[in-house]
Amino acid sequence: MAGMLKSLKAILAGFLFIVIVVLVMQLAYIFLAVGYNSLASSYPVLNNISGWFKYLIGIPVLVLVIFAGAYISAALSPKRPVVHALLVALMSAAAMIVPTLEESRLTTTGIVVLILITLAGAAGGLYWQKSKPADPA
Repeated sequence: MAGMLKSLKAILAGFLFIVIVVLVMQLAYIFLAVGYNSLASSYPVLNNISGWFKYLIGIPVLVLVIFAGAYISAALSPKRPVVHALLVALMSAAAMIVPTLEESRLTTTGIVVLILITLAGAAGGLYWQKSKPADPA
């Protein structure tokens, strides 16, 4: 029972880290977008590149956040760190995709992001597992 409680805490910690950082990221993006739109009104050439921000900045930062959340979950898990990391990544992906599917449909970009999130979660768990010191036995 204690092991299961530690597992739940590990998963919750990684997931909450991701949710909080993504919310802060979205707030920062709003401030950046307001400033960018103000600048673009003076320089119309900037209107042509605004759509690329989500690909150049948003997706790589999201992948890093998922990696970090999965790493946290793996570090706190009592056993099977990669499974915990993958669960955190899949929970995060589900939390992002369900609201999208309620209002729209899944696009190719969405599928690629889901794959990247899953890979980032696995990489976070594997990185922690590889970097942890070996147990003296």
